[in-house]
Amino acid sequence: MSVLHNTKLWLTIIAIGHIGLGAGGSYATYGNDELAIIGFFTVVGVYLLYAAFMLEGQAQARLAAVLCGPMVVWFVLAAAMGLEMLGDPAAPLPESIMPIVLWGMPALSGVMGWNMDEAAPAAEA
Repeated sequence: MSVLHNTKLWLTIIAIGHIGLGAGGSYATYGNDELAIIGFFTVVGVYLLYAAFMLEGQAQARLAAVLCGPMVVWFVLAAAMGLEMLGDPAAPLPESIMPIVLWGMPALSGVMGWNMDEAAPAAEA
């Protein structure tokens, strides 16, 4: 499998980024004043880690597409509409290109693997 289509790798990368940069960066910037945002970033990271390490094959591909696809759409819409979050631009261009790519890779991998064949269980003799 190509690195570009490795769903587990992309889910792990964005989970670490979401927990480290999202939750950690929010805490460093806002402290305890914005615990809801910090909690949100952490919870999404946990969902991504679950999809990366507790699922395989078709189930992982489908969950990656369902979790990551809407985030790509949200980033594109937030950038196009100039939305703000906590008084700052939510997805300013060109800074939001990297998150769009990072969220887009597991979404693309998930769509490509949506109907992958699962290994058939071995028939008992």
